[in-house]
Amino acid sequence: MRRILLAFDGSESSKRAVEYIIEFAQIHAATLEVHLINVQREPSLYGEHVSGELIEQMQQSLLATAAQALEWPADELQEAGIAHKTHAALGNVAERVSDAVKQLQCDTVVMGTRGLGTFSGLLLGSVANRVIHEVPVPVLLVK
Repeated sequence: MRRILLAFDGSESSKRAVEYIIEFAQIHAATLEVHLINVQREPSLYGEHVSGELIEQMQQSLLATAAQALEWPADELQEAGIAHKTHAALGNVAERVSDAVKQLQCDTVVMGTRGLGTFSGLLLGSVANRVIHEVPVPVLLVK
């Protein structure tokens, strides 16, 4: 059985990555365990009047956003009969993906080439490039 970490951000290329995994499993009759992860970047906070409660509320809101983003791919994998789990995380995307690969003992990372980030996210040299260099397993990028 292959353990795949699928980094999903809701972009078109990440949706195609989900479709690729489903098609791969069907064509090759592969037994897969897919770990879906959505990483939300923590907000940059400035000022002296930010309470711990406000920070906690913001983090919970971001984790809820991540969980909601994973609903569609989880439904697609469920419908295809592919075992999966969802994981919501906060922080640097490449670092959290690398941590998840190690913690979940995944042997492959699958992700889209272009995310939903800012202008820098349009370049392959951003998140995808960092993931390629930080994870110790093969990375499959889907256009």
